[in-house]
Amino acid sequence: MPKVTKPLSDTEIKKAKTKDKTYKLGDGGGLSVVIKDNGTKFFRFDFSYNGKRKSMSFGVYPGVTLKEARETREATKKLLSKGVNPIDFKKLSSPSIDNTFEKITEKWLSIMKSEWKEITLNKTRSRFVRHVYPSIGGKQIKDISRLDILKIIELLQEKELFELTSRILNNIERVYKYAVTYELVEHNIVADIDKRNVLKRREVIHLPALTKENDIKELMCDLENFGEIYKSDISTVYALQLAPYVFLRPYNLRHLEWSEIDLESNLIDIPAKKMKMGIDFLLPLSEQAINIINKIKPYSFEYSKYVFPSSITNLKSLSENTLNHALFKMGYKGTMTSHEFRSMFSTIAHEKIDEHGLNSDIIEACLAHREQNKIKAAYNRNNKMKYFKEKKN
Repeated sequence: MPKVTKPLSDTEIKKAKTKDKTYKLGDGGGLSVVIKDNGTKFFRFDFSYNGKRKSMSFGVYPGVTLKEARETREATKKLLSKGVNPIDFKKLSSPSIDNTFEKITEKWLSIMKSEWKEITLNKTRSRFVRHVYPSIGGKQIKDISRLDILKIIELLQEKELFELTSRILNNIERVYKYAVTYELVEHNIVADIDKRNVLKRREVIHLPALTKENDIKELMCDLENFGEIYKSDISTVYALQLAPYVFLRPYNLRHLEWSEIDLESNLIDIPAKKMKMGIDFLLPLSEQAINIINKIKPYSFEYSKYVFPSSITNLKSLSENTLNHALFKMGYKGTMTSHEFRSMFSTIAHEKIDEHGLNSDIIEACLAHREQNKIKAAYNRNNKMKYFKEKKN
């Protein structure tokens, strides 16, 4: 008696967990859901044609529903009953009009709609509309060459939009992966591009920090949406968001304690023993910084002495490389580290001295730098109240 497979339910597919190896859940009639080790779930149909075992993809879940996959299975079985190879039939019957890069990208974005915030979705679509569609949006994806992609990269880099270039290329590659999965194109041509040599980096002499207004706006937007896109732990998300408003050394940011924050007076007060220069440090908090601290408060205030505890244990702070890895994941490898928020603040503050009217000594005090001039230091004793009023500005 043949084995009867119990049909799957949508809930079972949703709850299917990722394992170390790819595995599948059978729905019966040759249809199954394959769960890959990277978390991707797609429908596969296994069948025999001319005595040989074959299989074909019906699409990625949840972009393709269980109901749709079953309907495709029944239609495919009818083709087989007539002696038609369903793989060949699919290639011949797929309307080319639907395979333009723009159409495929919009289908991919419709899937991402369930994972991203609306602001992230709109921002990504806007980038495609402005920088990609004019060049290759109307082309059939099978007709697009690597040179077409490289021309888009070159145009962006001529405008010195280096960080944006990296993000757009990464999203183009994600579209290609989607297209390959759906068998809309045979190969991901972006995978053949040597990104290390193609993507230019901002020429850096001393500081690799971002200092151009447009790049900083992109960075701030990426920090705002990081947690939603990459599903990172709450400490990493809010530590990154706070970094550009307090420009602490990475150690002091990661090890920041609730006892060092005064939300009544709106300031950070770090004792000398934790500071690199061995001097007590007082920093007024901006409204943006206070809002971010209040957001993390429900998650750590009652559970840890640290403002940003480790995701593994509340007894420890974030690990040394956590913030840098997060920045690298967002595409800032080689251009931004957690320490460079200090460089970014210093560069911009010094460039705009004529606008804010605060001298270099005050900027250095905000960064907890020791007075380098020995004679000047002898007369201006270092203490945490030095320049406090000026720092508030």
